[in-house]
Amino acid sequence: MFDEFPEPARSQLRAAHDEGRTRPEWCFAEGRARLAYWAPFPGSEPAIVWQFDPGPDPLAAAGLLRRSLDAMGLTKIIHDIPLKPGLTPVVDRAVEHEALMEAGFTMEVERLLLEWVAGSDVPGDPGRLTYRPARRMDPDEVIDILVRVSEGSLDHDTRVEVATSGAEKEARWMYDDLMNRKAKPGWFVIGHLGDAPVGLVAPDDHSIAYIGVLPEHRGHGYVNDLLAHGTRTLAEAGLRRIVAATDVANVPTANAFLRAGYSETGRLYRYYWRAP
Repeated sequence: MFDEFPEPARSQLRAAHDEGRTRPEWCFAEGRARLAYWAPFPGSEPAIVWQFDPGPDPLAAAGLLRRSLDAMGLTKIIHDIPLKPGLTPVVDRAVEHEALMEAGFTMEVERLLLEWVAGSDVPGDPGRLTYRPARRMDPDEVIDILVRVSEGSLDHDTRVEVATSGAEKEARWMYDDLMNRKAKPGWFVIGHLGDAPVGLVAPDDHSIAYIGVLPEHRGHGYVNDLLAHGTRTLAEAGLRRIVAATDVANVPTANAFLRAGYSETGRLYRYYWRAP
């Protein structure tokens, strides 16, 4: 089925298959429309409509989306459209946008795409926190920290998942996701003030995958400490480019990235589909 996709999608699908993140039976094509489903880690359900090429006809593409969703038996899925600043899906990816809307998706959140590049200043360590690798801690302790970080979160995805699935289920899924990232064992860390956990930062092989501060420690700038640590970890590992994303509405986190030397490179428009 991968051969139904042109390059570079074909090679990307094969690489994702080797990593356990997609399968041939998760790929669908009809006419000039093609799509595949992608899972964030082996063993998880598909979470993203991936490699979606709607072709020229939004109604045909919407039909393929509906048939594939029915065949997959999913209850929810997302699809992301990343764009350069100033562009919008309605105008600049009109066929894709129309196909998604016709298939029952809704565009629920707009995210900032951010980037740090080598040559920019590396944020310094304020020296307030010590860091413990999450992999060396008891999984239940880390999951409890993830549950607490989700309290009062400004992140749309976190709020939706906590409301629909519960904080513990969301935290366990996040734990599995972060532990399966392409990262060195010591990169995902919990920041501590003395013996008390303050928050966490999880870099992977190219990005700041997740960052959060416990509710009782918010308002003291610890997000800056955590982000500085994560950015410095990747910069010292030799990365020339570090990417990140946060909701436009999550102003405190967005401002933390800008203070740390990241710049906005575009917007990501996230669409959701949920079974009726």
